[in-house]
Amino acid sequence: MAEMTKRERVQATLAGKTVDRVPVAFWRHWPGDDQSAESLTRATLEFQHRYALDFIKIPPSSFYCVEDYGVKHEYRGSPLGEREPLERVIKQVEDWDRIEPLDVSKGAYARQLQCLSMVVEQRDPQTPVIQTIFNPISMALFLAGEETLPGASASRPRATTAGARRIDRDVCQLR
Repeated sequence: MAEMTKRERVQATLAGKTVDRVPVAFWRHWPGDDQSAESLTRATLEFQHRYALDFIKIPPSSFYCVEDYGVKHEYRGSPLGEREPLERVIKQVEDWDRIEPLDVSKGAYARQLQCLSMVVEQRDPQTPVIQTIFNPISMALFLAGEETLPGASASRPRATTAGARRIDRDVCQLR
């Protein structure tokens, strides 16, 4: 079999077809660099250049998806590059009613969309790119924390569901 391009290899794999070899990709986080579109783009593309992976997975800050709702976080030395929450937004059930819709063209989402755009523009066109987009349940957990979310969901399921729907609308803007 002839050697495939990265794009052909990934597409054939996803379609369940025969490939010249298994596609390979891995990624890591870059704490600090993940707070700027330019520096995350640079780190991502340098990593891609070094390893010539079959696709690029952009590794945003683990809390980028809830930063614009008001979650405060920082990097504290995790070997995996994960950031830790300093302040959650959902501290009691009534806080779900205060979740306001976001404008994804501003703030952390805008930073991530700018990074995605720059990576797509600057990478080899034959290298596919994927972006981490957290689902609303994961985002609810980031907003409330493991200690608050289960109790809030059980005591006022409608408030929790309404809050999750607001988050879902924001995520859907990213299409």
